[in-house]
Amino acid sequence: MRRILIAIAILVLLLADLFGPLRVKEVRVELAAEELFRIGGLRVTNSLLSAWIVMAVLILLALLARRRLVDTPKPYSLQNIFETAFEMLSNFMQGSVGDKARAFFPFVATLFIYILFLNWFGLLPGVGSIGFWSNEGSERVFRPLLRAATSDMSTTLALAICAVIGMQAYGIRFLGVTGYGSRFLAIDKFVEYFRATFRGQKASAKLLLRGFLDVFIGVLDIFEEFTKIFSFAFRLFGNVFAGEVLLLVLAFLVPYLASLPFMLLELFVGLIQAFIFATLTTAFLGKATTGHASHVPASEPTLALPEGANPNQ
Repeated sequence: MRRILIAIAILVLLLADLFGPLRVKEVRVELAAEELFRIGGLRVTNSLLSAWIVMAVLILLALLARRRLVDTPKPYSLQNIFETAFEMLSNFMQGSVGDKARAFFPFVATLFIYILFLNWFGLLPGVGSIGFWSNEGSERVFRPLLRAATSDMSTTLALAICAVIGMQAYGIRFLGVTGYGSRFLAIDKFVEYFRATFRGQKASAKLLLRGFLDVFIGVLDIFEEFTKIFSFAFRLFGNVFAGEVLLLVLAFLVPYLASLPFMLLELFVGLIQAFIFATLTTAFLGKATTGHASHVPASEPTLALPEGANPNQ
């Protein structure tokens, strides 16, 4: 009997949506986030408001998780959930960058958790569907109160810039200003060539050619740092925004039913996108903190001789 009542309720909802007077006649997709209000000169959009809410939720969860810390937390407690997630991420990072994972972990974990909650917040009921109508000229437009922050290009671009700036900061911290700067401005071969020339020594043309090659590679490395920003930003924005549009269209065509499996899929996609962002950040951090001297190939292995043995025998 219960199954029959559920089936009847679903059928009534479908008929009401397909033939009811309140049925939405069209779907409007806005690429840019809609402005809600202004605080002085700050333009507050629905995506920025969502980001602030997520920040407040994460701060509250962190305070609750650390309020009563114990050595052995209870299963499924907030402390246990956080510790399990952090341990899994830390173990993954150690497998990627080794002992440097301890230094990278606070930065990478912050990005991962924040992006994950931003992605999942956009899937909550009411996000994108609760708002108000406004008149823009002769057209009446619906303006959502909240919107997934990572479906706004401004948010993903800001996250990408933070990630790339963090890479430069860690590179300077591990290698120093001179050591890290030599990656982009490698003029050692030029200095060696002109020093030999001024001393009247014969400088090799091969040395000068290597100097030009090092400078060219340095310019490519500078260009690569800028391309990382756009790569991070467009990858995250494209996947989240595409999922948002897919759910919107499905909810319009076949509401209440067809969108449910895709909602579960988007939960997984949100996790994967946050994980990819964290993985790439970890890999680039490892590259930024590795000096050129560390690429010297290891020496050939030698046999261990017994104590007192003559190596010339």
